[in-house]
Amino acid sequence: MQIGSARWPVVLFVSALLAANVAISARLFGVETSAYHESVEGAFIANARVMAEHPGASGWWPIWGCGMPIENSYLPLTQWSVAAFSLLTHLSAARSFHIVSAGFYVLFPLTLFWLALALSGRRFVSFLAALAYSCFSLSAVLLPNVGRDLGGVLNLRRLQTVVFYGETPHLVAMTFVPVAVLLFHRALTRGGVKWWIAGGVAAGLTALSNAFGIVWLGISLACLLLAYPSSPWWKGPAKLAVVGAATYCWVSPWLTPGLLRTIGINSPDAGGDFHYTAASWAAVAVGGVGMLALWWVLCRAKVAAHLQFFLFMAYVPTAILIPWELWQAPVIAQPLRYHIEMEVALMLLLVFGAAAILDRFPRSVRTAVVVVTMLALVLQTGHSVRYARGLIRAVDPNDLVEYRIAKWLDQNRHGERAFPSGSTSILFNDFTDNPQVFGAHEPLVANRFVRIAAYTIYSGANAGARDTEYSVFWLKAFGARSISVSGPKGREFWKPFANPRKFEGVLPVIWREGDDTIYEVPSRSASLAHVMPRSAVVGRTPIHGLDIGPAEAYVAALDDAQYPQATFTWKGMSEAEIRARVEPGQVIAVQETYNPGWAAYSNGRRQRVRGDGIGLMVIEPDCQDCVISLHYDGGTERIVTRGLSLAAMLAAAVAAWVGKRKRLAKPASAD
Repeated sequence: MQIGSARWPVVLFVSALLAANVAISARLFGVETSAYHESVEGAFIANARVMAEHPGASGWWPIWGCGMPIENSYLPLTQWSVAAFSLLTHLSAARSFHIVSAGFYVLFPLTLFWLALALSGRRFVSFLAALAYSCFSLSAVLLPNVGRDLGGVLNLRRLQTVVFYGETPHLVAMTFVPVAVLLFHRALTRGGVKWWIAGGVAAGLTALSNAFGIVWLGISLACLLLAYPSSPWWKGPAKLAVVGAATYCWVSPWLTPGLLRTIGINSPDAGGDFHYTAASWAAVAVGGVGMLALWWVLCRAKVAAHLQFFLFMAYVPTAILIPWELWQAPVIAQPLRYHIEMEVALMLLLVFGAAAILDRFPRSVRTAVVVVTMLALVLQTGHSVRYARGLIRAVDPNDLVEYRIAKWLDQNRHGERAFPSGSTSILFNDFTDNPQVFGAHEPLVANRFVRIAAYTIYSGANAGARDTEYSVFWLKAFGARSISVSGPKGREFWKPFANPRKFEGVLPVIWREGDDTIYEVPSRSASLAHVMPRSAVVGRTPIHGLDIGPAEAYVAALDDAQYPQATFTWKGMSEAEIRARVEPGQVIAVQETYNPGWAAYSNGRRQRVRGDGIGLMVIEPDCQDCVISLHYDGGTERIVTRGLSLAAMLAAAVAAWVGKRKRLAKPASAD
């Protein structure tokens, strides 16, 4: 088969981009356990490992945060991909994660090249932009903190975020954004139902990958509408809004209203203080006025539409980052995370802007500039390959203290809930199914008081001499049977305890290696179910972690021998069985996060289930010698979101069928 003369340069450019990015990421394909235990990738690997071991599991995630709906564990596309790859290849979840990460690392510059080519029609310039982005990071030059973190302005931030920080889902989302933008561009400029449906699918895949990707997609589509206005002006935005709503309906079982509500509650103080201030509102106002002014100038300057798009795309993340960098004024939660998106848009703008200027120069000048640029990019690619070889490193998990803690607890306290701290918390469930009190991605924790308790335990803020007392109190309240602590000389990377010695002489030491210790939290029972009087249930949510008064009767009842013990046995991810003898006036307190989707049955009769003041579950049974089947079915929210998802897919199928009928009917009507 011969390749048409118009296509062979594209094939050549794609091949060159593949070669460059494969050479950079080659070592990542072979990594089993990363040497960087400070990375968050352990949580993603744990997620994928459990999904591979429980394929098709949906409903509850009992492993993190005292339990949560499975969609709160993280947006699932990356983990689905890793789990599927693991099942197909029989490779471990860790190895599969790194192969999938490397694959998307290679793929992203290709989708960027495709978008730039489709919008501009300029093959070589699109190739230069994608290659420049592949081997050079503008954020390292523009943001001094990023440059210092990288160890040099010539090093690759995108690679570092994947290898060192473990941000693969962010990369996956970014890979789909250019595809979605391109498909929606075709829908806006060419029409046709197929493009709208395809754009919705790409947008849905973005939404299922990463929250930052969702925001970036929304920004990109708004910029697209500004650069490529429809006639009348409202037609394009209206169609995009309809497709956007349908896309959300499609993905709503995994991006539920409950999850969005949780993110909204947690995001302002997850990973930093991102509450709005007067400076934030001022930054939003100035940024908005600047955007309007930029749009007004570009409309009258008759700048090419693709350049307008790149300029708008570069402006928005820059307007997000500058207020944070200069004044610590957040325009959005975790604003620094958008520097990756900023450098993508800035690179497109830089290369295409330079090309537009060079078009005015003689051919000899353009040729000389291209030769010098290509030579610089080839040399920089070589540097990036060397940087990657030094950065990408594997380690024997036995050398990690986080692994040793997880395996010891798995072998000696199997099935018991623990409070592994710091980096052990992130890596813990790569190696064990033992549940954690905390452990999850902080913005997604369904039980907000778990976050408050964890903060109290770690910081001891304002606790004074009662620091240890408060910490042990909340460990007991949330069912922790052990806690790991890394001292100043410990081998954990993250050491979150302000006072790591506070448990010495108070809690029994059950494992110690150097300055890393596991303490036992004594309790009457390892069960998560406890019989207690109704009056002991936490009735009021504490104001903060030092306000233990509302929960004192509850914690006391956990260890009170006058109440019969109850057993709690998991029968699956979303099912458990409780056995207990319950007298009138007593309830069963379950140290698992309450959600309206929980249902309890005994002898075929539904039992009342409700939440307490610290977000845990309370069952009020009507039996005495109770055998209670506890099941999580997602409740009304799951029924509604699955119905919406099915309706969206049916609507897309009908729209595709009607669109095809119209296309087939056009020639006949023309005759």
